[in-house]
Amino acid sequence: MSYSYFGNPNNPLILFIHGAGVEGWMWDQQVDHFKHTHYCIVPTYQMDEQRGIQYWATTFLKDLQPHMKDNRQFILVGFSMGAQIAVQMCAERLDMFSHVMVNSGLIDPKPVLRKIIQPLLPLFNILPKSRWFSLKQAKELYITEPFYFERYFAGARNVRTADLRAIMNENLTFDLPEEISQYSGEMLITIGDKEEKLLTRSVDKLSHAVPKAKVFVIPDMKHGYPLGRAESFNRLLDVWIKGEVIKEGEIM
Repeated sequence: MSYSYFGNPNNPLILFIHGAGVEGWMWDQQVDHFKHTHYCIVPTYQMDEQRGIQYWATTFLKDLQPHMKDNRQFILVGFSMGAQIAVQMCAERLDMFSHVMVNSGLIDPKPVLRKIIQPLLPLFNILPKSRWFSLKQAKELYITEPFYFERYFAGARNVRTADLRAIMNENLTFDLPEEISQYSGEMLITIGDKEEKLLTRSVDKLSHAVPKAKVFVIPDMKHGYPLGRAESFNRLLDVWIKGEVIKEGEIM
């Protein structure tokens, strides 16, 4: 696990948490945009049998402590499994984050799907090690530049079946923490209108639980908004942090 730091350490802080199958590089376009006005921290971590959502939420909260200053603004942004970690962090430290952005996070246990997938995991772990298959998967995630594909493919080749099993177990068993309903800060929940339907219930569940939650549906978008439409993502995050009115036509 490692951290990358960008920008002035005295500025408001944004922690960007990536999802499974990618690393901190997925936030490069966000960092390029926000490093001039914010202090950006980007961890690269790996989920395995010993280190799940709870472990990483606790670790990130602990590692943020040295950056705490009087009245400093802390902003939390997570994608996919990183969004699950962000929700857990928010629930554990209700007073820490002024803004939490949850992108395409599954927050609704799927025990039947988990049971179906378990026997197929060895096959699921073989396929991404094929360059052809990984090219197809990368395209679905909007990873199209050769430089980033090579990093994505290198990561896929290093995943063990046991690690994939741990990732799937964490992803399909994570549920909404009860404490999240007490969060009084701002929360923005985004989902692509072409994402898997199982994410829709998660959006509804989270938005009804958090008093100030707002939902933004991204038209013509699958799983990968920060990568697939980075300029739109950055404008949306920027406008929302500033407390300005989100106008769909201007964002998209």
